[in-house]
Amino acid sequence: MWDTLTGFLQTYGYVAVFVSIFLESTGLPFPGESILIAAGIMAGHGELNIWGVVGSAFVGGVMGDNLGYYLGHRFGRRFVDRYGKRFHVTPEKFQMVEERFRKVGPPIVLVARFILILRQLAGVVSGTLRFPWWEFLLFNALGAALWSGAYGFGSYILGDRIDTYLHGSPWAYAAIAAVFLLFTATTIFKFRKSVKTLRQEPDSARSSVEERGEGGPRLG
Repeated sequence: MWDTLTGFLQTYGYVAVFVSIFLESTGLPFPGESILIAAGIMAGHGELNIWGVVGSAFVGGVMGDNLGYYLGHRFGRRFVDRYGKRFHVTPEKFQMVEERFRKVGPPIVLVARFILILRQLAGVVSGTLRFPWWEFLLFNALGAALWSGAYGFGSYILGDRIDTYLHGSPWAYAAIAAVFLLFTATTIFKFRKSVKTLRQEPDSARSSVEERGEGGPRLG
């Protein structure tokens, strides 16, 4: 896996980072996060420029989410119902994410960047729910900046330092993978817990939330 990622990045460089994260952010199941981590480690070894890596990730994330927002706003649930299963997005999964977004509102876009399933669907769901575009753009840009900075610079620093201290030992990469795996597992656990709480809400409370979300704000 590591050889595949590094080979991909050595061939396409910053374009690979941009395209991977752009595609993931539009709603496609693409390993954008893994590629960002690999690019950060390569930057720590001097093979890439870390600012180029983080910048490519940021721009790809913002642009991808905005395309997803447009598709959701323009076509609504029809788009997901028709094409979602091709990209492993079932109606049930989309409904689960949509309910959480409706309950929290636009600020969830910032947090969503750090959670796998939410990151993939943030743009499409926000467009479907008619979040104001300027609010979506604000939280989307903040989330993309924090996420690309945390994972990009984090893997850059850890990859360089660990490799220096352990002299290129395979344990260096195992340690990096463990850190990010722990972080990802924690965020997924918290999300699943919040979804479980949402599912246990009385039907009347959920209906009230849905009524407040109907006819939401338009683009502007």
